[in-house]
Amino acid sequence: QSQQKPGCERNHVEIRKMLPKGVGISFDDLDDIDASFVGSNVNSEPRPSLMGLSPLALLRAAEPCVADALARAFGIVELPYGELGLTLAAVNRERSLRGLGPLA
Repeated sequence: QSQQKPGCERNHVEIRKMLPKGVGISFDDLDDIDASFVGSNVNSEPRPSLMGLSPLALLRAAEPCVADALARAFGIVELPYGELGLTLAAVNRERSLRGLGPLA
């Protein structure tokens, strides 16, 4: 149930801002770079519930080696707040830089 896992649900909300339902996007359409871009944006966003830290920054503060290993494994980088793009337009802009068509 969603109320039992608010942290996970918050990530789901942020992912759906970038990849909204009902516009014809399938997660099968995403490549590894798309997934890393979405993950980097979602996990770099500061959260009031995390004392103003991003999920990645909080993990890095608690377990630096684990944070670095997970970030490397998933291709996630911490983005400065001013560079966050939590929209489908940001995903499509990044795809166009790689010569790919938009997701929707």
